[in-house]
Amino acid sequence: MRKSVSGLIGLAVAVTITATACSDTAITAPLRAGSQASASLLGGLLGGVTNLLVAPVTRNTPLASDVSWTFTAGPGGAVSSNSAVGLTVIVPYGALSSTQTVTVTALAGAPVAYRFYPHLVFSKNVSLTQNLDGTSVGLLGLVVLNGAHFTGDTLDVNSDGLVSVDETVPALLSVLTHTATFNVGHFSGWILASGAADDGGY
Repeated sequence: MRKSVSGLIGLAVAVTITATACSDTAITAPLRAGSQASASLLGGLLGGVTNLLVAPVTRNTPLASDVSWTFTAGPGGAVSSNSAVGLTVIVPYGALSSTQTVTVTALAGAPVAYRFYPHLVFSKNVSLTQNLDGTSVGLLGLVVLNGAHFTGDTLDVNSDGLVSVDETVPALLSVLTHTATFNVGHFSGWILASGAADDGGY
């Protein structure tokens, strides 16, 4: 089953997405009524996978320490970018029923991993776009990428460099902008993953 799911996800790799430009600092901006985050082509068709070992995409230069910033999002939505870590968060109009102050933390180390607080559940999916420059995904690397949810406040990487996750969602790779986007229905811990390990193999 996993091979067939990977095959379907692979079909989406060639699809390009509209990139949201990053600024030098974290910024926020409300979205107009009716605005939507870019939808994942397969997000509504494929379910998550539980208790799976995945290989995180890594930064060529690991973060020496956590990098945190905050932004405010409400019923009108918001956009927040941090070019230092390459992440853009799009909260669409209608995803939240009340205004929330969200803290995003890029976790120290090589894996492209983020912790979001508070732990929120959204009425509409939130879009996470990662700039792949300076990561283990090569400029022309047509790889299968996924967003993967981990529990807890820290990332537990095993001796093989793999992370145990309880949910995966397909990510779309844009070769033109060298970014990957995946949609999430809730906040806590998310990583960008490349491939999956099953019984020690890829």
